[in-house]
Amino acid sequence: MKNKMTFNFLSLGLCLFLFVGCGEKKVESDKEALVVITSPDNPPFEFKDTAKGGDKVIGFDMDVIQKLSEYLGRPIQIVEADFASLIPSLQSGRADMAISELAPTEERRKSVDFSNPYYSNTSALIVPQNSSITSENDLQGQKLGVQLGSTNEITGRKLAEKIPHITLLSLSKVGNLVQELKSGRIQAALVAGAVAKKVTKSTPGLKVVKINIPPEELVIVFPKGSPHVASINEALEKIKGDIKDIESRWITL
Repeated sequence: MKNKMTFNFLSLGLCLFLFVGCGEKKVESDKEALVVITSPDNPPFEFKDTAKGGDKVIGFDMDVIQKLSEYLGRPIQIVEADFASLIPSLQSGRADMAISELAPTEERRKSVDFSNPYYSNTSALIVPQNSSITSENDLQGQKLGVQLGSTNEITGRKLAEKIPHITLLSLSKVGNLVQELKSGRIQAALVAGAVAKKVTKSTPGLKVVKINIPPEELVIVFPKGSPHVASINEALEKIKGDIKDIESRWITL
């Protein structure tokens, strides 16, 4: 009888070992919420679900971070800031990481760390429906709007150096750029291709113009020396298939 009980306990222990070792979802022991900061003004990446009368932040990036949360077994807390304040907020310790259609640059690398890329992002112009602009080369003598602190602001500066007489206007929110376009105070806005598609679909009188600018890789951004980079990179590798599914739900180019 004793030998039988010993065998049963050993069998149970082996089963538990196999269950934990072979589980599909990795669970970390520390259940403290990860604070994730975002700027919810970039549909379809992150934006407020105002269509349903709510204040919840939804979008491609939000689904990616939720999937990472599930894989890591860590709850997340979403906090909001203007786009230009995201990296300063990480530096001040306000958040553990930022996800908000962010791309790595050498200047940013001096003050923050990056995850591995999780999405390749294109850029495009939003212009009025009756605009004669058909490419970036038609921006000569035009006023171009960009989001303050974004890599598209950097791209806009490069275009202004290459194409004569571009006047650059940097504003904090994509919504502000749309208002400037509708009022005629700018002639084009440079944004992510998916953002351009989403905005023009919901805003009559505007259209998308594709441009010849190399795509950029989107990353999750961390305070310098963050202990979370390695676990997030591991999780991103594991959920690649899920990210493809999320992309198919949110991104239309």
